[in-house]
Amino acid sequence: MTLDCKRNCTRENQRGVALLTVLVSILIMSLLTIEFQYSVAIERKLAYSELNQLQAHYLAKSGARFGLARIALFMKANKQFQSNNMIKQKLAAVWSLPLPPFPPAASTIKKLTKADKDAAEQAVQETMISTGQFSQTITNESSKINLNSLILTEQDISKGNFNINFASASPPNGFYEHVARLLYNAVNEIFRASDNPQDEFGNYRVEEVVFDIMDWVNRDDVAFGERNKDRFYDQQVPPYKAKRGRFFTLDELRLVRSVEENLFQKLKPLVTVYSYEGKVNLNEANKNVLKAIYPDFTEDDLTKIMDEKNRIGEWATEASFVDYVTKTLGRNGFLDRYKDPNDYPFTVQTYSFLIEGTGTVPKSKTTIQKKIRVAVALTTGKGTAATKNVSQADCGRDNNFFWKTNPGICLERPTDEDSCTSLTGVWKQDPNGVFGCDILIAGTQTQFITPPQGTAKKEPNALKVLYWMET
Repeated sequence: MTLDCKRNCTRENQRGVALLTVLVSILIMSLLTIEFQYSVAIERKLAYSELNQLQAHYLAKSGARFGLARIALFMKANKQFQSNNMIKQKLAAVWSLPLPPFPPAASTIKKLTKADKDAAEQAVQETMISTGQFSQTITNESSKINLNSLILTEQDISKGNFNINFASASPPNGFYEHVARLLYNAVNEIFRASDNPQDEFGNYRVEEVVFDIMDWVNRDDVAFGERNKDRFYDQQVPPYKAKRGRFFTLDELRLVRSVEENLFQKLKPLVTVYSYEGKVNLNEANKNVLKAIYPDFTEDDLTKIMDEKNRIGEWATEASFVDYVTKTLGRNGFLDRYKDPNDYPFTVQTYSFLIEGTGTVPKSKTTIQKKIRVAVALTTGKGTAATKNVSQADCGRDNNFFWKTNPGICLERPTDEDSCTSLTGVWKQDPNGVFGCDILIAGTQTQFITPPQGTAKKEPNALKVLYWMET
């Protein structure tokens, strides 16, 4: 009996161990199955998330390219109607008119009439956009003060004089000083309009703000404020250095010493980092920017300037603007500040735009959004300069042409950097500060050609992308 009991007990114990092993195995397999299902679900969500991100990216790209198409259309129309100021005045609607997101939402389509609804649904079907929308906004950057023009050129640095007298009406040391004066006037007006500038913007002087921005973009051997540019930035948490290079985005201005958040928000509509030529377009500038050009303008002056521009359509030349200011408004001090027409910090024909394309993919609980910012300028391109088959004497009588000595040929005068490049020249300033085109004619011998005076520039015929930023 004892032997049989031992055998039966052993069998029972073995059965119990086997059962326990099976249960543990089933538990492990169940956990592995659950883990596998969870991993598959996560991978599926990640895959869909990446798909949605990609879709939002290409929707944003569609918005940016649609904005580029509007700018190109504006350029063509502006060139076609260049002699009709009444039409040109209204052409800004081509790029500035706000458009709703595309494709339209289903709820919007449902409200249309039967015919319009069918047309809209057909258009949406042809786009092959299953979900999501794209939109774009376009802002004119040529009407603002370009902070990147505060960077000194090698020729400016070689002069070695970095002193800036903001109150002086004397000619500037370089174009950077013109821009520095504009920025000073803009900041000064912001401080003046504040009830308590120290509480609102910090305990900084106006010139400190300008010098801090100039120190941020210029290299080490160019200092306007503190000699040690990094003293303030080394004390921040976390510490960082002055950039010593051009601004890529306007938000970088927040990093600059003395540019507090309140000042940044006030300054933001007046400045840019995307302007191509750097000069302020008088035909696009608002009253605040015009006030920065000449602080002695009264509110009545500014209103009259805007009314006159609207009446004539646009300022045809810089000279026409200056004549109106000095002769009609009687602001003779304007000529003291801006004596040299070749060195004006303003112009009548430059176009720089910032396009922001947005792609949006709505989900049940979140919205996925991508943005693409494109800075673009309209230029005169690099086409072949016009020629005249005339003698040297006859060529000299035409203000718009010059005689190139080698080879002897009558060529159209370059008006800007692009037209200068088309002549394999270098756009630069001569020792007197006059801008012009230095053209190589033989060996190392060059011929310096200044733009024609008193004539309007050519209408732009090329589109140049300055920045392409994806966020």
